[in-house]
Amino acid sequence: MKNGKPVLGIIGCGGIARGSHAPSLKQLEAQGVCEVVACADVVPEAAQAMAERFGIPRDFADYRELLALDELDGVTIATPPFVHKEATIAALRAGKHVLCEKPMAMNVAEAKEMIAVARETGKVLTIGHGGRFSPVAQAIHRRAAAGDLGEIYYAKAAALRKRGVPARGVFTVKKLNGGGPLIDIGVHALDLAVWLMGNPPPVGVFGATYDKLAHRPGVASQNRLGSTGAFDPERYDVEDLCAGLIRFANGATLYLETSWLLNQADDERRWTELYGTTGSATTNPFRILIDDSTGLKDETPAVPTGRAGFQGNFLRFQRFVDCIAGRAEPLVKPEESLNVQRIIDGLYQSAEAGKAVEITG
Repeated sequence: MKNGKPVLGIIGCGGIARGSHAPSLKQLEAQGVCEVVACADVVPEAAQAMAERFGIPRDFADYRELLALDELDGVTIATPPFVHKEATIAALRAGKHVLCEKPMAMNVAEAKEMIAVARETGKVLTIGHGGRFSPVAQAIHRRAAAGDLGEIYYAKAAALRKRGVPARGVFTVKKLNGGGPLIDIGVHALDLAVWLMGNPPPVGVFGATYDKLAHRPGVASQNRLGSTGAFDPERYDVEDLCAGLIRFANGATLYLETSWLLNQADDERRWTELYGTTGSATTNPFRILIDDSTGLKDETPAVPTGRAGFQGNFLRFQRFVDCIAGRAEPLVKPEESLNVQRIIDGLYQSAEAGKAVEITG
């Protein structure tokens, strides 16, 4: 570390890096708690442009050159999923701590390799699930972890868009992204729900995927995700919608649904709901209900909600810096992300087989 401050680099200079990684790390740099010295992207122009925009001193076309910098303590990885394992392992073996974007990997086998190398090297490995850091999620987690909801035996989670396909990059190409909305936005809903449930090990799933809308005439031109505009149906071989029921070792179940394209009224709907023996909690609308033996009482605390109260895309980087400096432990542990990956793999396997599958690996 340089003067007690972690020195960091960014691997991948696409939209998530420009919109989240770089501005968050530069904000932390302005607070005097870290230093951002380099970025890398396989597209040299992208690396150069991000370096110029955010005042990052060095840029590279090969992330291995970035990892060769002796002063570097850690990196954030903002590449497409098919690069996550390779870049994470290379960084860990180079002696760097790693915050890797979601999803953790393309499959369970890759995630296990990443964890093995993190244990071998003793370096921090965490996955970028910012949803855990929101005031609402933190408030629910405190009550659930304290046992105030009782035994949490059922939960529901959703991340649904009407016309919200990420049209840029490789999001719609299965061999490069690993899947569609499940692995893009559904993974956030899944991670948050499982974390709030206490991270029980998954033992089985029943999943279904659908590709019903992306190739219908006119749907691509209706796409309204940010400024990305229409997507290319010819480069779309992933699901529109995934729905699944997950069973855990403690007997609890979770129902998950996620979609980029769905004929619903709202542009986007997201929620997580927990149901326990002595209470319940929901994220949207935010509400905590506790049964005091005379009936359910509303014990929802006053915390910031919605986008105004959400700073997860900053707080996850702040936590990463604190971990490198020895001031904190990761909120998102890689073993927890491995369980999320097990569920994702299981849902896709179940959908392909047309039947429930057990999770054993």
